[in-house]
Parts: sequence; C-alpha cells; structure tokens
Amino acid sequence: MEMSFCLKINNWLFRFSGIEPGEIPANSQLFAVAEGEAVTDYFYHFHFVDSLPAADAGWNSVYQKHNIHVYRRGELERRLISVASPADAYAVYEETSDHGADIWFLRSLREELTIDTMFVSCLALERRMLVQDAYILHCCYLCYQGKALLFSGPSGAGKSTHADLWVKNIEGCHVVNGDRCLISRGADGRFMAHGWPVCGSSGICHVESHPIEAIVFIEQTPLNQPIPENTSGLFRRLIAQITINYWDHTSTEHATDWVLSLMGEVKTMVYGCNMEDDASTTLHKIL
Repeated sequence: MEMSFCLKINNWLFRFSGIEPGEIPANSQLFAVAEGEAVTDYFYHFHFVDSLPAADAGWNSVYQKHNIHVYRRGELERRLISVASPADAYAVYEETSDHGADIWFLRSLREELTIDTMFVSCLALERRMLVQDAYILHCCYLCYQGKALLFSGPSGAGKSTHADLWVKNIEGCHVVNGDRCLISRGADGRFMAHGWPVCGSSGICHVESHPIEAIVFIEQTPLNQPIPENTSGLFRRLIAQITINYWDHTSTEHATDWVLSLMGEVKTMVYGCNMEDDASTTLHKIL
C-alpha cells in the first residue's frame, strides 16, 4: 500500500502520495497532521520522471512568463514550472479534477524538494485558498498581545527590520512569519492572519492564527511618522502585495472586491520610519 501523509492549512486537509514526508521542506512539515478520519479536501500525487510530459492538445495556453507557463482546460489548470526560463523547467502541475492534481517532478532534482519555494510552487496553493476566500499577503507577520500586525511593502522596504525593533523594544511581541501570511475570515467574521509554509530568508515560520489589528506599509524616512495616503493609494499598495493569478479574470475581480472589504474592516496605513529604536515605540503609540 502506497504511503500518504497530510498537511493542514487554514482548516483544509491536503493529502500527498508518491512522496515521503521527510522529502518536503521543514517549514511545510510544521503543518503535518495525523491522517485520522478527517475528509481530505485535496489530493496531490507526485511522479518522479526523467523528462516532463508535454501538454496534450486539450490544454490551451493562457499565460506565460519566465518561470511559469499556464494552460487551461475548462476550469482545470496545468502549469509548467521553471526557475528562470522554460529551458530549466523542473515540474508540471496538472489538475485532474476539482479535488486533485498530478505533479511530475524531475528525478534528478528530487533532493531539491526540501527547498520551500521548489515544493510549494508545485502545489498552486493560492488556487486552493481561493475556495476558502483566503489570500496570501507578502508581509512580515508580527503577533502583539494575541493580535496580528502585518508589516507590508516591496522587498527592501524594511518590514523585517521594523518587526525586529518591536520584538526588541515592546513586550509581548514575536514574529510568526518573516515573509508571508494567509488572510481569511474567522468563524466570527473577523479577518484572521494564519501561518504559511514559506518564510523567505527570515527562517521564521510558525503555525499560528490571530485576528488582524492593522496592516502597515513600511517606508524608510528620516522621521518616524504616518504618511498620508488616500484609499486608492492604499488599495494599490495592498493589491500589489497579494498573490493573484491575473490570467484568471474571475478570480482577479473577486480579489479586488476582497481587498476592498479587508481595507474597510482592518486599519490600513503607511508609516515612514528611520529603523532606530524609537521607530517601533512611536508606531506602537499611534496604533
């Protein structure tokens, strides 16, 4: 009997076969749960091959960039996944139903599956999250007294540095994830931040869920102070940091409505700071 194992992300149970639990990244293993009697929401079956299968005539090309080529067949999706160009493709993800997908992965690169991005890129998890009305936000996810503070912005803005200042200077703080979080509504209708199995170079990844207190876009400035921004500006900043499959027009429209709802219910602001100790204490007073 073929071995299988399960990962649980935001109350969804994902079952894997064709691969050993020890072959996946350590951060993903944090989300492992006992198989038990719970109903599986989605199945992934891994195949290790010497060459990746080509798309048959039933798949229509809908999107392509340097690291991904997307095909559609009705509501199902197929992806050729690469590092920098189609010439170095290492995996094919192909949905077989609404509840499962096959993944073909190059046998010669099997050991690379322990790399967070290599493994998670094979799963198209953002498509699964859509079913849960949940989205991935690029941010540093800080927990302060049981509530989530999400420091967002483009790479290099200083999100992690600012979060470290909170941990250093303000009691009751810890970083849950240094690079991403998953946002969804909780049972009480409030927006919640959840742990995610990819954490970038931070190395900080925990399985925790907390209600969101605020989303703060960090900018580096000489003085520590809020930066005025209108609603359309905040919307542009936020949607730029959300993982959205823009080749899927229906889900893109839904993401737009979802972001507007998030902004309407969660404090969202821009904060300019100089990355000195009082940058954290000043924002703490503001919030």
